Amino acid sequence: MYNYLFLFFMYMAIVYLKNYAKIVMGDFMQRYFIEKSCIDGDIIHIDSFNHKHIQKVMRYQNGDSLICILPNEDVYIGVIKDIDSGTIQLVEKREENQELDVDVTLIYGLPKHDKFEFVLQKATELGVNRIVPFLSKRSIIKTDEKTFSKKRERHLKILKEAAEQSYRTKIPTLCPLIKSNELQDYLSDVNLVAYEESSKEGEHTAFKKALDQDLKSITIIVGPEGGFDDAEIEYMKNIGVQPCSLGKRILRSETAPLYMLSVIGYRRELE
Repeated sequence: MYNYLFLFFMYMAIVYLKNYAKIVMGDFMQRYFIEKSCIDGDIIHIDSFNHKHIQKVMRYQNGDSLICILPNEDVYIGVIKDIDSGTIQLVEKREENQELDVDVTLIYGLPKHDKFEFVLQKATELGVNRIVPFLSKRSIIKTDEKTFSKKRERHLKILKEAAEQSYRTKIPTLCPLIKSNELQDYLSDVNLVAYEESSKEGEHTAFKKALDQDLKSITIIVGPEGGFDDAEIEYMKNIGVQPCSLGKRILRSETAPLYMLSVIGYRRELE
């Protein structure tokens, strides 16, 4: 048994060293989203946050290469010309297609504690296009748009870093905090709300049937802990949102949106 353990750890060490070597040799290049104001033709004057990361964290030097993602989602290999001033030259355009072929809007009832930030990160990795925080009647957290917006800079940073890590070519849009009477402003070709009562009643086909349609956009709505009350569900039905089950089990507030995004990704990319 100890021989097997030794071989296992040796294998993992070799894999780690191979991956590290690839990073050092340039097979893997760090990715950065570039703001429009930083672009001057084929020259990038990197913003202060990314400049600090390139210089202090990655410890790049003049001549090192990295990936630059422009606001129009074009992707280029860039070469550092002057590390001290943060000057990068775009040298080669890359053809990348990392995005889902359907625009997914997630309207998410604010949960308690840091679950919202967790969902921001993971939903970005799973390909969401737009995230709309929603103050539901059963939201345990007590806040308003002004208070919630104080965390916007932190939330945007989470989205940006998750998009870079998952090799996306766009950062999801984070909308302002809304209430139920504003839901209709964020609807799509198909609109679904995850509703636990649908599961209890034995409904297990609405989600699948929705994804069988020829659609270019979809809005998924997930409630906070405790779900939605009857009045909210009735209002959603009236504006064209269909309640759906997510299977036989009842999922946590932070699990349900990731489940739905995973199913959408599977249907659009792997089937």
